[in-house]
Amino acid sequence: MKHNVNIVINVTKHDIWFCRICVASIRFYYPDVKIFLLKDELPGKFSTREIEETWSVHVIEYPVKRFGMSAAKIHFYCDQRFAGQRFLVLDSDIVFTGRLLDEKYVEDFNCDVIVSEETFSDPGSEWFKRTYFDCKQLKKYDPNYTYAGFTFNCGQIFCLGNFIKKETLAPYFSFNGSPSWKRLDVFPMHDQSVLNYLLPQLSKQGSIQLKGKDFMIWSETKKARGITLDAVKSGTHYPNLIHWAGALRTPLLVSMSNKEILLFFENYYYSKISFARLKRTIRKVNPGIKHLIKLLMLTLRDFPSKRRTLK
Repeated sequence: MKHNVNIVINVTKHDIWFCRICVASIRFYYPDVKIFLLKDELPGKFSTREIEETWSVHVIEYPVKRFGMSAAKIHFYCDQRFAGQRFLVLDSDIVFTGRLLDEKYVEDFNCDVIVSEETFSDPGSEWFKRTYFDCKQLKKYDPNYTYAGFTFNCGQIFCLGNFIKKETLAPYFSFNGSPSWKRLDVFPMHDQSVLNYLLPQLSKQGSIQLKGKDFMIWSETKKARGITLDAVKSGTHYPNLIHWAGALRTPLLVSMSNKEILLFFENYYYSKISFARLKRTIRKVNPGIKHLIKLLMLTLRDFPSKRRTLK
């Protein structure tokens, strides 16, 4: 079955291990869908050749190589080369848990943007300020601002290519300068702040068509814990994504939530790779050492307080 949505994954040197799992989860359900990578080399250069050649994945190239703070995605959203094409833009710390692209609202994709909508009744809370922005501060910046009644995480967005113009983002983002993000006093969480402010306003003005659906599941929720591996393998029970944003993320997957699902897709990835056992082992050595050192430091830090408690 041919699908009219392509997938773009934002990846850095630090999360390429998760990107491999993400790609494998997509290919498990969709062998032929087009997958592209947005490589951000700000943390350092890295190769994606293995992913590209084994899983038929392409890299979207820009003159800029070092982005940081989701800036690569902003460049993509405004890229005229992809105008009118349909995309699902993802962070790397995500896996498919079913045939999401088969959902009717995806097949009938006829708007500019679809977000995984979440409703919050208290936009003045400290959590809201830390996650999105301070509404009081934003009101000073834009006296006409009104809370749309919902928010969305920017790690997973369906959109049309070139759905937003550079000039629209110019007050918040510099496409040539460094640092890229402007007005961090008002929009401290970069794209998360800017897009949660801007897209509902543009939708209200009629500049874009914005729809909200429920397709992302947070990794640490009860719903995520209830997803069985058999359900994932079937592909029909949970046409969703699981996102590990804000959760423990380590190549030592046994330490993570939903480890069975992650290990299943990691096994699937390496089932197609030459010298898989050796590569897999090498790639886990350094992260494993770092993880053990971190645990040791936490133990040593807590030891004096525990000793005082025992006296």
